Amino acid sequence: MAFKDFVRFARKFHISDEGIWDVLGSQPDADLGGGLYKYRIARPGEGSRGGGRVLIALKTGSRAILMFAWEKKDMENIKSNELKAYRDLAKIYLGFTDLQMTKLVKERVLVEIIRPGEGGQDG
Repeated sequence: MAFKDFVRFARKFHISDEGIWDVLGSQPDADLGGGLYKYRIARPGEGSRGGGRVLIALKTGSRAILMFAWEKKDMENIKSNELKAYRDLAKIYLGFTDLQMTKLVKERVLVEIIRPGEGGQDG
């Protein structure tokens, strides 16, 4: 699942759904606490060092919510008050039931990112 702003960033950054799944399968750069992790993400054909950064709320084996993304050239890191807000939000979303998450997708609060090869509605 992803917030719409994250999906817009991924499209602008030319990251495919498959690329997003690749990020989810990689090791995070940092465990920010409360189920929130920071990952590096690269534009296709470029390295991830100067590329983008993403915040993902993650419950291993259960749920990933792609929350926020930015280009490193635009912002080195998020502020401590923003980090606290994202941690709080991660806790809320990771606590939702599957039914609540489905409702959020139907209401277009979240976009489902389908694993390539699984079919379904692409986010």
